[in-house]
This record gives sequence, C-alpha cells and structure tokens, in this order.
Amino acid sequence: MLSELTLMLCTYCSGVLDALYSKLTTMLDARVVAANMYQRNALTLKELQSIQSLRDRPVDAAETLLNIIMEQPDAVYLCFLDVLKHTEQQHIYQILIKDGYKGIIKHNFQQVDKFSFVLLYNTVV
Repeated sequence: MLSELTLMLCTYCSGVLDALYSKLTTMLDARVVAANMYQRNALTLKELQSIQSLRDRPVDAAETLLNIIMEQPDAVYLCFLDVLKHTEQQHIYQILIKDGYKGIIKHNFQQVDKFSFVLLYNTVV
C-alpha cells in the first residue's frame, strides 16, 4: 500500500541521519539551515526559535534540528537535503549522498498493481 511505502521512506530517511548523526552534529550550521527550512515552511516558528536560541551551542543546535527532521515526514528530509545543496553546506549534502544514500531524491517507483508500488534502490543520482 502507498501508506506503507511512505512509512518505509520516512524510516529510511531517519536511518540515514541516524547513521551519520555524530558526524553531522559537528559539521552542520543548524541556524542557517533551520532559517532556510523555515522560509520553505518545513519548520514551525517554535522549532526555528528553539534552534536559534542555541547560538552559543552549535552542536546542541544541530542535534535539535536533526531530531526534528527525523520525526517529520519525508518531505521535510528532502527539504533539508535541498537546503544543504543550495547553501554553503553542500559538503554535508555530498556526504549524505556519497555514503551509501544515493537516489534518495530521485527514487523510482514501479507500480506492481493498482495499490502496490516497489521502490527501486539502484537509481543513480
């Protein structure tokens, strides 16, 4: 079912961030990323303010942002990737894609029948 597929993708995105969590928390400029994500309606004002309030603790700010993203729908993760790609955080985008997570943006879905889809993992970005 499509809802199962959506759940699988959300779990997959959380797994990507979870696997690289320590590395990301030390590299990520969470305040810049959060501001961009807020402008795209991917974060609430309350979420943005909680990240911005940690200006003197960048690792805590990054952890807060990553935790928020991991609890959100897949579209928020995709927004996160797009923001990384279009800000001065492109090196983090490359790490997420290079470290075994190719195709996360351009997955292909093959319809099996009227209600079922199969995710094809060997898509190359």
